Amino acid sequence: MKNSTYNTEYISSIINAMSDMVRVIAKDGTVLMTNEAFVKRFGESVGRECYEPFHQKIRCENCLSRDVMRTGDPRRLTRKVKGRVYSVTVSPLAASGDEVNAAVEVFRDITLDYNIKQNLLMQNAKMQKDLQLARKLQEALVKGALPKVDEYELTAGFFPCEAVGGDIYDCTVYDDKLVIYVADVSGHGVMPAMLAVFFSRVVRAACLMGNFLPSEILSYAEKEYVDLNLSDSIYITAFITVIDLKTNQAAYSNAGFSVMPVVYHEGKFEELYMPSHPLCDWFGDESYQDGFFTFQEGMRMLIYTDGVDNIHSDPKVKDRLFELLGREDFRSEDFIDEVREELHSNPEDDLTMLLCMKNG
Repeated sequence: MKNSTYNTEYISSIINAMSDMVRVIAKDGTVLMTNEAFVKRFGESVGRECYEPFHQKIRCENCLSRDVMRTGDPRRLTRKVKGRVYSVTVSPLAASGDEVNAAVEVFRDITLDYNIKQNLLMQNAKMQKDLQLARKLQEALVKGALPKVDEYELTAGFFPCEAVGGDIYDCTVYDDKLVIYVADVSGHGVMPAMLAVFFSRVVRAACLMGNFLPSEILSYAEKEYVDLNLSDSIYITAFITVIDLKTNQAAYSNAGFSVMPVVYHEGKFEELYMPSHPLCDWFGDESYQDGFFTFQEGMRMLIYTDGVDNIHSDPKVKDRLFELLGREDFRSEDFIDEVREELHSNPEDDLTMLLCMKNG
């Protein structure tokens, strides 16, 4: 060793300064040298077979050090020893004439990082299962939300940008009242999805108690929402319309909806503009307002969320939306598909559309 290219004392001084566990393995598999960190962890092993510190009886069948000495190329693997996990880097060590006749193994304890990663993988797998279940529940809630109503045609599109979304819609008939709405909870993921379900239950409860003015429904929903004591950063926006099926009179109210629903009739478009606040505890006792119109034959009303691309910043987007809504050969299902394909092409937000038409 004294006359070899690598000097034992020199190498020993280097590897002893390292916090990682280091040893040098000869071609025949014996341990030539170890540093203090290796001895502290695995015990003294110089002159012994390379596998003995790990309580093995024979050398590994696919010995990484042997392969490195044969090819001259460094290699890396992850190895478990005595309940710990190590990242092992093996590099060739050349003597005179550049002949590789030893290998340097560097063991780095990555047990903590490894366990964290495994735990994250397990938690992620569990979360994905939870998301799939939440998605199925959410889809089940909206799947049967379109009742058959004489003279009225109802069509909806529901396109969350994640596994589950914060949008929800509902259409329900209570005797002679048709209650329809779209709601949008801030954020994405499981919590907004669950709050969207909460909102749908609260609206139904309000209607079952006989509240059919949209402003009354929203006021009741806001009271129930505030009682949840959630973060100020979470809120719900919604637009509700109640149609009297006997008189065709429609009442509507807005709770902070950022895009105004639009009514199309005989070549004219009217946005149901009504400024208001979302369901939250920011505004105290500020009340909601009601607007009214008559739902006439051939009329189309679209309630939609702000998942339409650039709806607030690009006038051409809204022009195209209105063009599709006002077609003479209008078919509701084609309209939903076209909006999704053309105006939700790079979705960064949930998109929900609810279309109500009176066919006569």
